[in-house]
Amino acid sequence: MWYCTEYDDLDNLERQSPTRQASLSDDVFRHLRLRILNGEFIGGEKVFESVLAKELDVSRATVREATRRLSGLGLLDIDPQRGVFVRLYDFEDIIDLYDLRDSLCDLTARLFVQRASEADLCHIQMLIEKTADVTHETYQNSDYIKALAFSEAVVRAARNAKLFELYHQSWQQFRLFKMHLLRSGFGNFNILEYNRELFFDGHEHRSELNRAIRLKKTGPISDAMQKASKASRQGALRIHRERQVSAKLSWRPTPTVTV
Repeated sequence: MWYCTEYDDLDNLERQSPTRQASLSDDVFRHLRLRILNGEFIGGEKVFESVLAKELDVSRATVREATRRLSGLGLLDIDPQRGVFVRLYDFEDIIDLYDLRDSLCDLTARLFVQRASEADLCHIQMLIEKTADVTHETYQNSDYIKALAFSEAVVRAARNAKLFELYHQSWQQFRLFKMHLLRSGFGNFNILEYNRELFFDGHEHRSELNRAIRLKKTGPISDAMQKASKASRQGALRIHRERQVSAKLSWRPTPTVTV
């Protein structure tokens, strides 16, 4: 299949139902979503449906169905007159999203304690064990996938579809914002190294959350989730500030021509 796999670090967030077979539109959706969230398209960039249809050897209607779904996730904007564009988030948008996610930590923790099954707890423990002993020498990009799966599993275990939808969409929007800043502002940016950095930066937060989960108490779980969210917010702020500095350093005044 032609969907990208080199940076396929997001696969766990788009599982298909076991009883539902993926359609061609699903494949186009997944392909384009991965390219957006891995920074191949940056915020504000136009996405040409006709070019994608030719590249992927599918109909334009199939591509359009996928772009509409991505628009619903907040990854694309569709203008009937101008076409399809990757959504461009500003920093205020992202701060609003972090505020929303922070406010949901208590709810997620409370529902988790009430609803998580023994099977959920075993699955979460298995995921944390798969990442616990990873070193800088043994790390692979698949370890980053497992770290994402751990965070996803905790929210899924709260058994609230709307809550998970908010988590899922906000995570993608955070990623899109950061990819735009990194791809547009730093010429030597390497996404695999960025994933590695995220993995090791989040190790202590995953461990703390896992310890809280073992206690099965709302307060410690909420606190651990809040700390992880705060660290993510600080990371976004750091990238934003570095991008501003980079833009200032690269700016040159337009020469004035005098006669």
